[in-house]
Parts: sequence; structure tokens; C-alpha cells
Amino acid sequence: MAEAAVKIADDVAEVLRSAVADGNVVRLPARQLDRKLYQATDKVLQALGGKWNTKAKGHVFANDPAEKLASALSSGRAVDELLTRKKSLQFFETPADLAGRLCDAIKIGPCDICLEPSAGHGRIVAAMRERFPFSVEAVEIDPDNCAVLREQGKVSVGRLHCADFLDWAVSEEAYRPNKIAMNPPFTRNQDIRHVRHAFNVLAPGGQLAAIVSEHGFIGQERETVEFREWLTDVRADVEIIPAGAFKESGTAIQTRMILIRKAR
Repeated sequence: MAEAAVKIADDVAEVLRSAVADGNVVRLPARQLDRKLYQATDKVLQALGGKWNTKAKGHVFANDPAEKLASALSSGRAVDELLTRKKSLQFFETPADLAGRLCDAIKIGPCDICLEPSAGHGRIVAAMRERFPFSVEAVEIDPDNCAVLREQGKVSVGRLHCADFLDWAVSEEAYRPNKIAMNPPFTRNQDIRHVRHAFNVLAPGGQLAAIVSEHGFIGQERETVEFREWLTDVRADVEIIPAGAFKESGTAIQTRMILIRKAR
């Protein structure tokens, strides 16, 4: 994974000290920067959370960047907030083709009530919607990711829940999902707990597809041993997803896809 901090070179620092912060937009000085210097400056601004916007003629941030910019110049380092959040939240976005495979594995159709328990930026949600189910429900723990989902309009009003899925329960029995596709966080066996909670939420006769870590299949602690026994009990199908499938999302670990059909 890339480093979570970017060192600020002296020439980049000089450019940033001349930049103007206007609300949530940072505009670089009017003088022409050579390509190498601009790229280095852009890298620092992206690490701080900014994204170039042609219409705004500057790097747009989610909120006022003046304080974080001053802090970065003082320390000489720009902490990559996205990578830091990925590490803390275990948010590694599901590649679009893999999201599609998850949805195809559970055969989403027009009568289905779908759930994505760790929605992130909505890759799996988008794949669900492409298959035109009756409804799509999403749970996401991070408020910033929830804001992205709202802005993109991928989840209907009232069907997006900003909550920890492990503490979440279906509010209406009529909307109990019969199709669940998920890519939960992996650390400290969170994926095991998320999958087992999803199975409890799943309607009888429903199907669940999940990406999980390799650790659940090789670990020797009680939780992983019981997980493997449980997968056997529910007759789960398991497929290895080769290392590199998540390369675009910043990680190259091997994972597995599990498919479960719940008895009626």
C-alpha cells in the first residue's frame, strides 16, 4: 500500500504559501508552473483531501482546508486522509467487475429486496440497481461515505442507514432482504461477524454473497474454527479470489467469495 504521508518539498511549499484558500477551494498562484512542480503540488493537495475542479479553477475540499494546509506546511508532511481512513475503516472499494459477480451469484431479479451491509461508495449498490430489484437497502458506518451515497442518489431516501451493521436490525419485517451482497471490513475477524449477522438478517430462502479474508480459513482461534464449521453447516460454496483483484483499491491480498442459500 502507498505511504499515508507525502513529504512537501521546498519548491512545493513555496507554491502552497502563495495559494489562496477561498471557502473550500484552494487556488494556486496565477504564474505558470512547470509540469513536474505542478504534479508534486497536486499530489500534496490530493493527500490533504483536495480534488482538482476545472469549473472552480482550483482544488475543491469537503470543508475549509486552511487549517490542514497550514499544519502540513508547518510539519513538512501532508497526511493522506483517504489512505488513513481506509486503514482505520478497512474501506477498500469493491472493483466493479467483482461487485457484478457478487450480484450475479445471488441472481438478483425484479422481485428481490436487496441489502448491502457495508456500502462504502456504492459499488455493490450500483451493481444491484443495474439488475432492477424491487428495492435496495444500504448500511454504512462512515458519515462521509453516507454523504457520498446521498449525493450520488444510489440509495432511495429512507433506505440508507448510517450505522454500524453489527448493531443494525431490519426495522420492517416486510422489507427483510432476500438477497445480500457484501464486502465487509476484515480486521480482527470483523468479516466473520458481519457475515454471520447478515445471515441472521437474511429472509428464509434468501441468498448471501460475501467477500471475506483468507484468515477465516486458516486461523486457529476459536472464532475462525467455529466459522469454518458454520460454513459447512450452512453448505456454503467457497471460491478463492486471487491476490490482485483489489489492486485498484490499494490492497493486493488474496480473498475468498462465499455463497450461502438460507433454508426456508
